[in-house]
Amino acid sequence: MTFITDKEELKPGLIIFRRGDVVHHRNWYCRIKLPQADRYKTYSLKTSDTHAAREHAFDYDADLRFRIKHDVPVFNRPFREVGKEYLALQEERANRGEISASRVKKLRAVIEGALERYTGSRQVHLIGNELWDGYPAWRRENGAGRNKRNGVREVSAELEQQLATQESTARVKALQSRGIRRGKSLTAQLAASQEGATVAFISDSTIRFEMSIFGSDAHSRHFTGNRAE
Repeated sequence: MTFITDKEELKPGLIIFRRGDVVHHRNWYCRIKLPQADRYKTYSLKTSDTHAAREHAFDYDADLRFRIKHDVPVFNRPFREVGKEYLALQEERANRGEISASRVKKLRAVIEGALERYTGSRQVHLIGNELWDGYPAWRRENGAGRNKRNGVREVSAELEQQLATQESTARVKALQSRGIRRGKSLTAQLAASQEGATVAFISDSTIRFEMSIFGSDAHSRHFTGNRAE
């Protein structure tokens, strides 16, 4: 069965068509070729009227070109999907000897571990600064890491309260941006009512490394949703 039927080219790189595998309606679709790339974006026009379909197709074409011009994500994709694509590229680099296999293993542990738990199925283009600023507080509260590497930190009651106040504020903002009203208290994680109490912690360098995977310039294209649908 032919997938594309009733094809009509509106202009180079822009067509409307019906799907041969859809039998319960006769609605139109449009397909737009991305400039200077062998890739396409397809939209359901949600109408069986040919005249309306043409108008909608031109609207989508204009919107797509605006997005490209202003570096707005064209494809909405969840973080985990983009993470898998990024890891596949790193495995290819390891196979070529550009990076070590241990580097890929470390990246996989972070992307499929802490970053996956924090972002979940959230679309990458919705992960903004407000959500990301709350990551350090969330990370310290939700994972102690390996104590052999990160060790323990001695905190006084005064320092404990200071840390709790600073990080709880950031965490509340992060939870709100994720649509969560309340969560486990950070002070429970840092429970140290006596001076000199000892708590496990995630090192600052570990958190910086994890955040750099998401936000570094070299990787930004992989985490903006602009690569593939």
